[in-house]
Amino acid sequence: MMLEISDLVAAIDLVAYVSQYRALEQRRDGCYWGLSPFKEERTPSFNIDPGKQLYYDFATGKGGDALQFAKDYQGVGTAEAVWLLKEYAHITDDSPRPARLEAAKIAKQYRPRQPAKREAQLSPLPEDYMDAMYERVPEKLAPWLAEGIGVDSMERFQVRYDSVSNRLVFPVRGMDGGIINVCGRTLDPDYKAKRIPKYVYMRSIGAMPTIFGFAENERFIREANQLILFEGGKSVMLADTWGIRNTGALLTSHLSEWQARELIRLQIPVVFALDKEIDPREDRRVRRLSRYVTVEAIVDTDNLLQPRMAPVDAGAEIFRQLYEARIRIRM
Repeated sequence: MMLEISDLVAAIDLVAYVSQYRALEQRRDGCYWGLSPFKEERTPSFNIDPGKQLYYDFATGKGGDALQFAKDYQGVGTAEAVWLLKEYAHITDDSPRPARLEAAKIAKQYRPRQPAKREAQLSPLPEDYMDAMYERVPEKLAPWLAEGIGVDSMERFQVRYDSVSNRLVFPVRGMDGGIINVCGRTLDPDYKAKRIPKYVYMRSIGAMPTIFGFAENERFIREANQLILFEGGKSVMLADTWGIRNTGALLTSHLSEWQARELIRLQIPVVFALDKEIDPREDRRVRRLSRYVTVEAIVDTDNLLQPRMAPVDAGAEIFRQLYEARIRIRM
């Protein structure tokens, strides 16, 4: 029986699909935001409503479902987009690859190789970049101190102050330790009313090819033979304050393809400690990862967390309870 397009679209998690191309952040309203996949920009204007499984890009006016995104992003027609979604969802119905895609694939093989723009953006920044570009202003650390993050931990992760944008900023390091990006968190208490993005990145590089905190914590991760993965960098810093240093962060709510491959390469057991509403068992990449390494997850079955909380947000004791009750994920 032929698969209906509506059924195909319903089988695609739009957030996971778009996360292949852009880093997305879930905000308090439950929607995901990121930089436009269709043009260069510095302020996130791309939005996904996970309940409706629809996107809208304020920068270009483009919007729709997973099928429309494939058409817009890849610049193809409906037939080609359907084929690409089937390929992504591992749905086979013996339909041949559309001629237009096949021709493009062949042409690409014989095209002179050019450095990809996205790869060019990954060139490391100078090691002294944080101190050269930003300031140490101790009083500006007060909001994070109030959340329990220690001064020593913020210094260890090189948290600085950006007076131009009124943000706390910290470096994002690649797996080899080089600085590949800078993340900024606004200090404006009225950022929602002013429509200021809570988090921004200095560089637009799509789904970042790194695990935040791995470079800083690699020794502790290997000693523990376990990597606890949070969503955000602040959770890594808070855990560091408690002396828990075998941690890292995805910098989004879903495991990227690059991160999945890197975790398989590392062969280190993983514990997913994502925010309350995110169930790692529903992530197909997490399930696939469990075929190659031991994968566990923190799931708040006893409702110890409030909505949208990270597992560390309720304090060290609650986190330890959640960690002790972690479950095993299998394919």
